[in-house]
Amino acid sequence: MRRAFGASLPTDEELAISKEITEFDRTLAFFEGDEIVATAGIFSYEMTVPGGTALPCAGVTRVSVLSTHRRRGLLTAMMRRQLDDVHQRGEPLAALYASEAPIYGRFGYGLATYQASIEIDRSHAAFADKLSDSGRLLMVEVPAAVPAFARIWEQARRSQPGMLGLDQRWIKNLLTDLEAHREGASPQYRVLYQAGDHPSGFAIYRIKMGWDASGPNGTLRLEMLVATTAEAYAALWRHVLEVDLMARLSAEMRPVEEPLRFLLTDSRQPKTRVEDGIWLRVVDVVASLAGRRYAVEGRLVLRVHDDFCPWNAGLVEVQGGPTGAEARRTEASPDIEIAAADLGALYLGGNRFHTLREAGRINELRPGAVARAEAMFATDRAPWCPSHF
Repeated sequence: MRRAFGASLPTDEELAISKEITEFDRTLAFFEGDEIVATAGIFSYEMTVPGGTALPCAGVTRVSVLSTHRRRGLLTAMMRRQLDDVHQRGEPLAALYASEAPIYGRFGYGLATYQASIEIDRSHAAFADKLSDSGRLLMVEVPAAVPAFARIWEQARRSQPGMLGLDQRWIKNLLTDLEAHREGASPQYRVLYQAGDHPSGFAIYRIKMGWDASGPNGTLRLEMLVATTAEAYAALWRHVLEVDLMARLSAEMRPVEEPLRFLLTDSRQPKTRVEDGIWLRVVDVVASLAGRRYAVEGRLVLRVHDDFCPWNAGLVEVQGGPTGAEARRTEASPDIEIAAADLGALYLGGNRFHTLREAGRINELRPGAVARAEAMFATDRAPWCPSHF
């Protein structure tokens, strides 16, 4: 995989760390003789879906084909093997980050979440109002950080559609501070916010010092900030924006609906670039639609097209609301005609039905069906996945 992506080969230390999270029974490789020429893997996760429920989700990862072996059907064969395996295991969802946007739509993955890359000029980062100082901030080392961060993560992900469950093993991996990950910046800083005895937020960042004729010109690179309360969120942002000797802060994989701009006096900060996030594959349409909750009570019949996973194709009826849902095969007249990739794009609430209809991606077969679907699939917060895999 490193060769295919033009990166340096992994060190023994990196390989040892990777072994701790690799699921070898879900790892694929194509060989030509003794040489690996294509790879793919899966991490077994749970993903929070609208309504706060969590469904099994296959995290597709480490997909690569060497340039010498392109256009031989290797990627298609691996995608076929993976999705058959996911279906047999009863996982209703699969997700991935795409290196190139055009690749995975043909396998039924739809663009389901968005994320923001941001940059903040520290001279324009003053807070509009004084913040409460009811909690405290602590610098923590890895042994203390792992259980505290894992607890915060689990609390946060219960109400955040698109967020994956990470146990202490994954948090430990996240905090592995290899030289190769620093890109010329410092080792990790790990900050915990605690109110009383209850941890409710953490931030992970690095700093890269710089100086010019006017003085210090450093950059703080925020790698992650997760909070379960508004107080923790504001306190952690204030901390990272007030680190001495820094001229700017940069961060990737932030939520598009970042509340920070409403905490700052200058609401033109942060400067934001929106990018694609998770690409979601509905592997089992019936189980997926039954597994999430809906903003309002309603009923829809979908005619689903799915050439790559034909077990999904056909008419599916979903009836549900805020407290529960049912889905089943039906012979009733359909309301909406939709492809599996577009259902994946809509499933978490990150896109709107009328947007896809205007793009010609879905077909409204019964007047008012799109408006009804829009109301049912609405979410109180945009889906977001803050972890990469």
